[in-house]
Amino acid sequence: MKKKIIAIILTAALLVTGCGASSGTASSENASAQETAAESGEENADAAEEEETEEDPDAAADQNEEGTPETGEEEEGAEDSYGVTTGGSPWIDSEIRENLSEDMPTDPKDDFHLYANKEWLLGNTIPDGYSSWNHYSERGIEVTKQCIELLKDESIEGHDADLIRTYNGLLLDWDARNESGVSEIQEAFDEIRGLKNLEELNALFLDDEYISGIFDFFARGAGLGLENTGRYIVLVDAPETLLRDSAEYPERSEYGDMIYGYYKDLFCYIAQKLGMTEEEAEACFDSAIDFEAQYADAIMTTDDMYSEDYYDRINNIMTWEEVAALTDAVPVGKIMEKEGYKYDGEYLVMQPDFFKKLSEVYTEENFEGIRDRVLVDYVMGFRKSLDRETYEYMNDTYNGYFGTEGMVDDDQMAYETVVEALPSAMQKVYLAKYGSEEDKKKVEDLCKMVMETYREMLSENDWASEETVQYAIEKLDKMKIHAAYPDKFRDLTELDLKDCSLLEAEDRIGRYEMAYDVSLVGKEVDREMWAEGFNILECNAFYDSGENTINMIIGMMGEPFFSDDMSTEELYASMGAFWIGHEISHAFDSNGAQFDADGNYADWWTEEDYEQFSERISKMDDYLDTIVAFGDYNVIGSNVDTEMAADMTGLQCALRMASKVENFDYDVFFTKYAQMNANIAVYSTELSQLTQDEHPLDYLRTNVPVQQFEEFYTTYGVTEGDNMYLAPEDRLIIW
Repeated sequence: MKKKIIAIILTAALLVTGCGASSGTASSENASAQETAAESGEENADAAEEEETEEDPDAAADQNEEGTPETGEEEEGAEDSYGVTTGGSPWIDSEIRENLSEDMPTDPKDDFHLYANKEWLLGNTIPDGYSSWNHYSERGIEVTKQCIELLKDESIEGHDADLIRTYNGLLLDWDARNESGVSEIQEAFDEIRGLKNLEELNALFLDDEYISGIFDFFARGAGLGLENTGRYIVLVDAPETLLRDSAEYPERSEYGDMIYGYYKDLFCYIAQKLGMTEEEAEACFDSAIDFEAQYADAIMTTDDMYSEDYYDRINNIMTWEEVAALTDAVPVGKIMEKEGYKYDGEYLVMQPDFFKKLSEVYTEENFEGIRDRVLVDYVMGFRKSLDRETYEYMNDTYNGYFGTEGMVDDDQMAYETVVEALPSAMQKVYLAKYGSEEDKKKVEDLCKMVMETYREMLSENDWASEETVQYAIEKLDKMKIHAAYPDKFRDLTELDLKDCSLLEAEDRIGRYEMAYDVSLVGKEVDREMWAEGFNILECNAFYDSGENTINMIIGMMGEPFFSDDMSTEELYASMGAFWIGHEISHAFDSNGAQFDADGNYADWWTEEDYEQFSERISKMDDYLDTIVAFGDYNVIGSNVDTEMAADMTGLQCALRMASKVENFDYDVFFTKYAQMNANIAVYSTELSQLTQDEHPLDYLRTNVPVQQFEEFYTTYGVTEGDNMYLAPEDRLIIW
């Protein structure tokens, strides 16, 4: 049986910067914010061109950890792998429900987020199958229910409807899945397990049965370069690690232990179904981890990916000959040539030092660890697609390690899998019924209004030179608006899922996507298909540095974010500050500032202006670093400064809009702004977001931005000595 081909997620995803927090969605594996993230890297829909979602909530960073078990130490049990913590300074983490009580006093001068959201926070619970619950989730459930109805509607005609119904039916056919069990992956499992040396393994990498279907120690795919974003090139990168963050290998963090325990238990469970003893399975998993530890120091950590010089570090253009010669261990050149990625053009190799390290450790002496790493990846790739018993064990095990409860119902599980695998088909069927040209036009007009206000704000900037300001305005003027949904989608008529099992269908989808990816190499980007590779049905929005576009997708166009009966104050708080203003700001944050008006990685700053800009970002980082998020964990300012800068500048833009409205009710405005960030989450989700997500915790996304603006102080009478007070000289205005 061929293994399904898993889509490649490359770190160039960081070109796309989104709005929301990383939590808030569900999955069949519970708390998908973490599980999906642990797999691929989706942040609340900072949708990557190759994917995602999102995101990567890799394992927790080693900063501020206390009492972390050393690598290899076994847990007492899954139930001991997560906790609840209190504290925080100057505010408590009100996203953790255990930190709240009915009789807790609130005061806008002390903790504005808690003041505005206490009733919602105490009145809601995290549903089964979720790791958090917020307004993104509420809107997401609304769209999910609509899509589930569409999946059940046999009257809808067309190939796209046939595709999603067929795949949905295979996912829900538990009788067939139970009957198949692990039988369809047994032969390949036995073959990989029986390999005797590197020669046999390398031959497997080139076998037509397995090509691109098993873990072969590097990632590749069509994507956009940094300096010429109009044409697809080939991106080559280091692989993901099992623990998701390479910083976990010298010494695991608290969150790293959760990932380790969960993946190990699940692998061992499935491996025993495939014929391993428990002892053999445990040894195999740890052998894979031990081998990864030998090259993990040559892979960027999460902190590295958020560093200011990240783009410089990954911008390594090579020729085909240079790529083929990256390592003499894994047959990189032969694999890519057979797949179709050989062409007469540029290759962007993101982490060339990794391949040097791989050459050192990919030896016969390490063969068992190498083979075991391949075997673990093979097994884990099927964990969501096997029998009911495995599915329920997966969910129960996840709950034990990450503190979540229950699981989503089968219909939701199937829909989420369908829209992940076949986004274009699902979106086209959805839009045929729910697409609204009128709403699309409204959002586009709102974008134009906010952009015009942003233009005024840039024009009146008092610290940058005229040269820099004028180029910033030019970049703003060239920014394209993608509202709601595109008019063009990919044609999937060549994909056929009839008369096959679930695993065969997933294999067909994987091979179809692989062929499409290869077909893009060397071609110009079709800008009309701007939703390709991500899900516009998610409740999200994002800015794309490589295209200089803001994307306000249909998934967020509903209550409580967007509706016809919103007051001006609510509309400005939501669409003006929280959504549109935020995304425009990403064009001018510390990442967006490195890309020009055409989306190319280029320096458009004077040296003096960029130095002052960097000083402003550093001042923000220094302030954020002082905040104790919860327990013994401080905020990592340098990881979240791009999102926080966008929050602040989006709010600044909306307040400028508000200043033009007679009798504007600032209390309604600020309250609505805070309510956009209302969120409750399990401890493991808070820990994951704090330590490896570029989005600050949601209560900080309320309190830190509002305390920068005089309108907030005037509205609530905040004065020196209040928790919400910042002295004027300490306030953080980026633009």
